[in-house]
Amino acid sequence: MSEIKQVIIHPAIGVARVGNSPKEYFLLPDLINEPITDPGNFRDSEGRIKRQAARFRLYGADEHGNIIRELTAEDGDITWTVHVANKKAAWYNFDLALDIPQATGAFSGYPPVESTLRNVTISDADRSRLVIDGGVVAISGINTNSDGNDQDFAFDKGTFYSPDGKDTPVYLGELRTDNNGCLLFLGGYGLSASYDNESAVTFANNDTWHDDTSDGPVDAKIKLKTGEIFEATGAWVLTAPPDYSPGVQAYVTGYDLLAQTASDMGQSVLPAIPEFWEHIYPLLERMPLNGWVNAGIFKQNGWGSPGNLSTPEMVAKLSDVSNHYFELRQAIFRQFRNPDYLTMQAELFPPVYGDGLQSFKSSDTDPRNFMAIMPFQYEYLKQWANGNFTLGNRPGTRSWNDIAPAEQAAQLDRTSLDETIGGPFHPGCEFTWPMRQPILYSAPFRIKRRLDDPLTYGPVLNSQIALEIGGPLDGSAAGDITKWMAVPWQTDTSSCLSGYVGIMGQYVPTFWPVRVPNDVLTEADYEVMMNENASLEEKNAAFSNRVKWLRGIVYQYGYPPVKVSPYTKGINDFINQWPDVGILIQKEGTGDANFPDKMWVENGRTIGEEQVAAEAMLMAAPEQEQPAEDSGYLWMVERAEKRKRG
Repeated sequence: MSEIKQVIIHPAIGVARVGNSPKEYFLLPDLINEPITDPGNFRDSEGRIKRQAARFRLYGADEHGNIIRELTAEDGDITWTVHVANKKAAWYNFDLALDIPQATGAFSGYPPVESTLRNVTISDADRSRLVIDGGVVAISGINTNSDGNDQDFAFDKGTFYSPDGKDTPVYLGELRTDNNGCLLFLGGYGLSASYDNESAVTFANNDTWHDDTSDGPVDAKIKLKTGEIFEATGAWVLTAPPDYSPGVQAYVTGYDLLAQTASDMGQSVLPAIPEFWEHIYPLLERMPLNGWVNAGIFKQNGWGSPGNLSTPEMVAKLSDVSNHYFELRQAIFRQFRNPDYLTMQAELFPPVYGDGLQSFKSSDTDPRNFMAIMPFQYEYLKQWANGNFTLGNRPGTRSWNDIAPAEQAAQLDRTSLDETIGGPFHPGCEFTWPMRQPILYSAPFRIKRRLDDPLTYGPVLNSQIALEIGGPLDGSAAGDITKWMAVPWQTDTSSCLSGYVGIMGQYVPTFWPVRVPNDVLTEADYEVMMNENASLEEKNAAFSNRVKWLRGIVYQYGYPPVKVSPYTKGINDFINQWPDVGILIQKEGTGDANFPDKMWVENGRTIGEEQVAAEAMLMAAPEQEQPAEDSGYLWMVERAEKRKRG
């Protein structure tokens, strides 16, 4: 204890998620790459989605910042202070990431982007009423507000504009502590509304609307039993939409993005030589993992496909440091898109749209229409392909108590961010393009604070204003991270799908299916696979069948999947039905070597019945129009016929 000269909060950025369960929540694992599970499958006893809580801990460090040990309530009295706000309605429209050539006017054929204010008809005198300021809330002790019933710890003092002057109260979350005195932050309930009951009309910029996401600084003070008092190095918390496929990671995670940003700041947290299990295997594993949320990726890289690089046989080859599999490594490396974005590489990996995609036309030529992995990931893959790598520690071989406090703190910084998306940003899920700007940070992963809090920067916002010293990215106050996002969050969540460019098919490229699945394995098909009386052909048909996750909302029931018309119907339906769609749960396999040991299965969906939909489809579609080549469709039809026959 005598060596402690400073105290630091970890994680540096904590991520909470909305849910409509009023009391229950779940936590992410402390260790990276641990399975994300919940006894209730992320729902309470009434089927409501649990909120993801963000937990913060304190660590003591020496004068050089070297972590010595965790500090808990046993070591002294801890007081946590949090300030969150939602500024979306008072900010500017999202049109395009303002840090790419297309937005600056540097890419041929695209004029510079100038984003106008949201709710521009609201007078300057009233614009502050568009900000939902939850205020500053403090909490101390152990197991404080454990049931969530104490309003002293709720961010419920903020209001949102109403034309009649009776502004609407908006709850942004609450604070609790655990039995060690660690902070638990729970965000909003996922509610959105328009002050004049207008329908939403677009994916990102809906005037009159607000939601209950938020963000802001987290601070702490600890008085040690020795009498010393420390003000901790602060952190940040942000509230994001739900995670509908927990444990399925993006090709580029939020941690990857911020690790790259740290390198761009000249303060890299990455080793010079990659470790296979730490830096290479996650990229390869994410390819088949993404097959659980997108049918095209499932066909190309999922279980049983030639592109599945996570089989034990393939991993044994790819982790071999010798030159025996040199050409195999080189061939895999050549499949990845170069992050220099100098040429169009539409056919390469990952199969994800990029920041530059605006018109969704196949004639677009901006290389940023497709996303590349981070430069450090590309460099690591290049080194690996050349045989310059080490093995490192395989995930799952160490427990929390096996790792030193310094590594514990580093893993806490990573675990929450690994379950976020590091792109594409149009605008994104948890955060958007400002998170890759070094000017936003005081140190790696630490969002820079600012004392002043400008509401706007003039009638329009362009790249020059956004990126300049003293501009909106040069330090942040409460609400400044999430204000760049879509309002309300549901309209973007239900819009970021796959198959925008018809010539490329309905499945890939896609945007961010790891949080908002495109195509899923249903509970009904999973039950067929687990039925010991089902034949291998029946099990295979069930396993191969993938249906649209947003069927009945954004997509009509039937085959082929057809988006509902008009577009606005789907996004407005999702504003109300977001708690009723399925969450993908990791379940045990059949034990049959023909199928994987673990499967992500849609769970808890309460919108319609697949069998009812199949019956309606069967009755409506003439026999000659049925696509006989699609086994998934035929399986659905056959199941409907059996159900009719009893």
